[in-house]
Amino acid sequence: MLQPRDDLVSPASVAWDSWELVDPRTVEVTFLAGSAQCEGVSVEVIETEQDVTINLSVGSLPGAGACPAIALTSATRVTLDADLGNRTVRQDAG
Repeated sequence: MLQPRDDLVSPASVAWDSWELVDPRTVEVTFLAGSAQCEGVSVEVIETEQDVTINLSVGSLPGAGACPAIALTSATRVTLDADLGNRTVRQDAG
């Protein structure tokens, strides 16, 4: 489980693969990223009455140095301002 951060080096948008509702206000999204020792995730959430847009960016951790080029299934959790309810979960990347 990657914790969202805002200090990533060269973050790039990535499409997430799936999502799961953990509780009424917590969404867990699954995506591909490198090793947790090398890469991190930043999250942008836009909530409206109709939908919740979750956009992810993956980038290198500060000072990570040389890292193997691998892709691992990763996940992060997003806390919403309001219960998801009947809103649609979507992403702009993709």
